[in-house]
Amino acid sequence: MKINAAEFLEYVKGFYTGEPLETGGTSIQGDAAPALRIISSNFEEGDKILDYGAGKYGRNAKYLRGNGYKVYAYDPYNGSDVDGWEGVSKKVPSFERFDVVFTCFVLNVVSDKIENSILNDTKKLGKQEYHITRNQDIFESVKKALSRKDKVVYNFFTKNFADKEDIEAFESGNLSDDVIMAFCTYGVQTSRGFQRIPFLEDKGYTLKKKTSGFKIYTK
Repeated sequence: MKINAAEFLEYVKGFYTGEPLETGGTSIQGDAAPALRIISSNFEEGDKILDYGAGKYGRNAKYLRGNGYKVYAYDPYNGSDVDGWEGVSKKVPSFERFDVVFTCFVLNVVSDKIENSILNDTKKLGKQEYHITRNQDIFESVKKALSRKDKVVYNFFTKNFADKEDIEAFESGNLSDDVIMAFCTYGVQTSRGFQRIPFLEDKGYTLKKKTSGFKIYTK
């Protein structure tokens, strides 16, 4: 399914507004995200960079530091009382203004309400913003989970998102891709945590690049 934000947003039925479901549990180890390597080509020597939502392991901050950039890593869930210029801190330095602030696979694990809060923060903290989010891979995995009636995904679908018509369509095998995509935009609880597909075009951001696995926004 091709995702066209301008055409698709009319299908959105709203966003999940319940209690936060993701509390930092999606942090992963390993090398920097490929999309991070793409945006780093726009960074300049001497830039002060904020990795907002750096994760427990700070993999992207480590990569950038290893390439000579000055990076402050911040994560409210996984950070600790350390110097964010060296490790991952749970606090953002007061009165600091960064040249660049970025999030990497952060906005797709929080609700739309928390996304708005994060975007308000990044707007205040950085002169230039980059946001890397997941993309169509979420749709593909959710569609497969629904087809096999995965307990976690199906229960969240029926209890939080679907109306009677959606449930009848699902049970008869006629659930449309548009409804599944609307569900992915609303937010989906999976066995690996909460996931959703953000559309930041609707919030004044420019989509710079996309693949099936990620989107890069800037402002």
